[in-house]
Amino acid sequence: MSQRAQRGNNLLFMTEPAGQTIDAGKSVVVTGTLADGIHVQPFYTIRIIAGNRIVSEGAVTLKLITKIDQVNFLVLDILTLDPGDQLTRTYHAPGLDLAIKAEVADGDGVNAIDVAVFGFKF
Repeated sequence: MSQRAQRGNNLLFMTEPAGQTIDAGKSVVVTGTLADGIHVQPFYTIRIIAGNRIVSEGAVTLKLITKIDQVNFLVLDILTLDPGDQLTRTYHAPGLDLAIKAEVADGDGVNAIDVAVFGFKF
């Protein structure tokens, strides 16, 4: 994060308004535009908001991956969203950085997801 974190809620990451598309049998690093991942260290908690668009053809699995020194370290959580599903999860900030990977099973067609990450600082 290039700017200094403010108190309260901070938007750390969000997909483009058109969402992130994933083809059947493929995986995409949703946070791929951020080479180091989402910098979460300055925050007490993070909130993940995600949705699989109703027009999607199958389930999407999101993997929240902690990163240390630009290396994927451990999976914080695995979330599965069927078409039309939305969820919100809150976590204590998991280390230094966070990457989000989306995966779609073979035969599930084209899918579109939206993801936003907020950080909370006292």
